[in-house]
Amino acid sequence: MKKTIILIPAYNPTKDLITLVHKLKENEELDIIVVDDGSNEEGKAILNQIKNDVIFLSHKINLGKGAALKTGFRYVNENLKDVVGVITADADGQHSYKDILKISKSMKENSKNIILGVREFSNSIPKKSKYGNNITKFVFKIITGRYISDTQTGLRGIPSTYLEDMINIYGNRYEYEINMLLYIIDKKIDIDEIKIKTIYINQNEVSSFNPFKDSIKIYNQLLKYVFKKESVKYVLSSILAFIIDFVLLILFSKITNKLNNELSLFLSVIFSRIISSFINFNINRSIVFKSENKYLKDFINYYILAICILILNYFIIEKFYVRINLNLFISKFITEIIIFIVSFLVQKLLIFCKRERNERGKYK
Repeated sequence: MKKTIILIPAYNPTKDLITLVHKLKENEELDIIVVDDGSNEEGKAILNQIKNDVIFLSHKINLGKGAALKTGFRYVNENLKDVVGVITADADGQHSYKDILKISKSMKENSKNIILGVREFSNSIPKKSKYGNNITKFVFKIITGRYISDTQTGLRGIPSTYLEDMINIYGNRYEYEINMLLYIIDKKIDIDEIKIKTIYINQNEVSSFNPFKDSIKIYNQLLKYVFKKESVKYVLSSILAFIIDFVLLILFSKITNKLNNELSLFLSVIFSRIISSFINFNINRSIVFKSENKYLKDFINYYILAICILILNYFIIEKFYVRINLNLFISKFITEIIIFIVSFLVQKLLIFCKRERNERGKYK
């Protein structure tokens, strides 16, 4: 009989872990791994009460939830054969026995999909958890084009096929879980969402999640994801546009050299910029970001951005050069870096962004 592994990373757990382990032990189809992630003496005293009932692994110091999960995945991958997969669950009482069984049942029915146990965020849950999750899933949707109801859920069913992949995903702390989702989206692995009970004990006071530090790490990974795919092509596209603009400027200035200098320069700048920007638009749309939006809509949005960038360019240079009194060359250099990043993000996330096509909860 193939077994399902319940993997629980534990850092200073409460007695709720003891209750959960004893309940899980009643089911012969489940094996339990608990990873002590460098708990204090009080936490170790609780862990000692279930140590003999589970496969017990430990870190000498606190390495983070992601590191604990990878330790468990590695153990399963190297030592346990013929398993359906691994279900990750938290040690703070947020995941009930019944909901873990829901995930287990779903994973047995479809061993190719990643299963997420998603919570419903009503007004009764802690505000920091509600708003934090809503903001993260909104940003995740913008960046990836995929809607996931609960990006921060720790209750996940991972078929054994993907364990090697999970071990190699970057991150040792809470950012690991967002990187896992980004990896799943990248590899086009199907996701099934299963609704679970929303449980917060004492307003989630026992959670080791640091709203400031861990949120920074999570959003840092999301930003890295934004830049990693298209950034090189975007840089090359920008360089090409600059070269085309420069060459055309010289060419048009020669063609219009019989006109007065001001008019010649004005026409040369305008026509070279129109042509180079049009080429840049088409390259960015079709090659860099691979947009599937309507051409006219992308075209209008791109040139609205171009006008805004032109205005922004002036105001940023004016800020550094006139008000802060920086050198003109330094002011221009800083401005171009800011404009480059802003332009990339707006094109990536708003103009040429990928639209969601599939039903909520399951993606191709």
